Amino acid sequence: MKKHILPITIILLTVIAWAIAFPKLPAELPTHWGFNGEVNGYSTKLNAMLTQIGIMILLYFSVAFLPKIDPRRQNYKYFSGSYQTIYLSLLVLFFGLNIFVILFGLGYNIPMSSMGSVVIGIIFIVLGNVMQRVRSNFFIGIRTPWALSNEEVWRKTHRFGGRLFFGGGVLLVLSTFVSAAIRGYVIIGVIAVIVIAPYVYSYMVFKKLSK
Repeated sequence: MKKHILPITIILLTVIAWAIAFPKLPAELPTHWGFNGEVNGYSTKLNAMLTQIGIMILLYFSVAFLPKIDPRRQNYKYFSGSYQTIYLSLLVLFFGLNIFVILFGLGYNIPMSSMGSVVIGIIFIVLGNVMQRVRSNFFIGIRTPWALSNEEVWRKTHRFGGRLFFGGGVLLVLSTFVSAAIRGYVIIGVIAVIVIAPYVYSYMVFKKLSK
């Protein structure tokens, strides 16, 4: 029961924030920003609220449901702490996004590009620290076909991926000290490396172990 207290609290705080601010918000709210921090997407305030809260609630129930249908469900007990940390990190990310949207709608000048880089960077650093403890499963982690087929490949891939996430997170935080244009390239570069490099590395490790 204790493990449910914090996530439920985060969701309730999000609901409370929306309930307090809703009457004061404009009819439309910005819901998407470009890498340069400029708004490029809007939604009605009702849709914005329901979508964001809905995603958080869906995430809450998914975390409890996914291990039950995973063929490798027995492995979750070996990284339950890391699983909870990853899940809470995502909830905190969505909580931060909700607060930013609300404050922006209330007229506060939120530097979304730099603030987004800091929040996502910190999340990446946290994920980098716990990723190497994630055991083989079909829902969480770097699930390349080669990692899923070999425990050693999984372990090495996640150790490598964890370092990339940590390093990428540090770069995202540091990118707040450069211009928005340069920051955009940093964000794109970090995401590209984090997505592509672990797949390439996983394949290389698999081929090496297969010889």
